[in-house]
Amino acid sequence: MLAAALLAAASAAAQQVTLERDSPLYAEPRLDASQVAQLKLGATGEVIGKQGAWLNIKTPGASGWLFSFNVRFPSQQASAGDSGAGSAAGRVFGPRRNVNVTSTIGIRGIGEEDLRQASFNADQMKLLEGYAATKQAAEEKARGSGLAPASVETMDAKK
Repeated sequence: MLAAALLAAASAAAQQVTLERDSPLYAEPRLDASQVAQLKLGATGEVIGKQGAWLNIKTPGASGWLFSFNVRFPSQQASAGDSGAGSAAGRVFGPRRNVNVTSTIGIRGIGEEDLRQASFNADQMKLLEGYAATKQAAEEKARGSGLAPASVETMDAKK
């Protein structure tokens, strides 16, 4: 009885989403996972799980994983009207061009629980450090590209 009540509550809490662009649907939340379907712009689905920036969605044709950046959530759809203004692309390229756009792409899909479960990965840090350039190498590359140093005054945050 308790299990049925929990299942009903979970189903009621499921969010409907609409695809903002054509998107592959993967078997697992990884780009190298097998693709189970190719979803088209405007397709709808129900979010049945989350992992980082990935959403596990169920559509009438298939279930699988896709990036949360590829969908609009109900709160975005309600404010969109018929102009497509609820998506970032609609706000930028749609008929209403005088709208201020705020980007949140870097944080969508990462929740408090994801942050709690995060762990340090020394191998990933070494890989990241391998991409760093020394100051001297960066200056040489900039000069080689025709860039010149510029002095910029710092802003006083108290003003």
